[in-house]
Amino acid sequence: MTSPPPQLFFSNDVATMDEWARRTGIPLTTADALGTNYARARRWMQSLRAQLVEQHNWRDVSPLDSRLLFDIECSTPYRSSRGLPRSPNMRLQLPANASSFFSRERRVQWEMVFHSALFPGLRHTVPAIADLLHLLQCLLTGMVVLIKEEQVPGEGVYRTHRALPPVEWVTSHEAALVDIFGASHYRQLFRAASDNRVAFKLERA
Repeated sequence: MTSPPPQLFFSNDVATMDEWARRTGIPLTTADALGTNYARARRWMQSLRAQLVEQHNWRDVSPLDSRLLFDIECSTPYRSSRGLPRSPNMRLQLPANASSFFSRERRVQWEMVFHSALFPGLRHTVPAIADLLHLLQCLLTGMVVLIKEEQVPGEGVYRTHRALPPVEWVTSHEAALVDIFGASHYRQLFRAASDNRVAFKLERA
């Protein structure tokens, strides 16, 4: 039996993020510190938006909500045998400020972004999508988690949770990550991403 590909799950539950903070040794920052790091990451995020627009046929949605850093969409690549779209256009939105991820009124908005087919479908083929996912995992560890379900004969279903990027990605983007987080925080990220017992969590469903 072929197991389904990992799916991305969004949760703004602070208790869940705190659990990952204890697991990874990367402490939760204050709201101000998180806002500062997110602000430092905006230039990188905007460069990823530009790559998607210029190289992958995404387009800006206008008018832009002032609460958003960017709002872009593209036609779904999933087509029927007759060439008809199998799903609505893919849409990618990010807030101008990290605090918006924790707004109760906007939870469904972010679930629509992260629970869509966008990240599972494109993160292996579009580097900018993978970079965006991994950057968010570094900024808000435990907020967006990849979960893979596997059926083990005679034992049931196991779920593997991954809250951090691959260590190879962390290493190859060292300069940009140090610029955002500082050298000490980067070393914590590197150590956690290097240890599968920390970066992954296995549970029985």
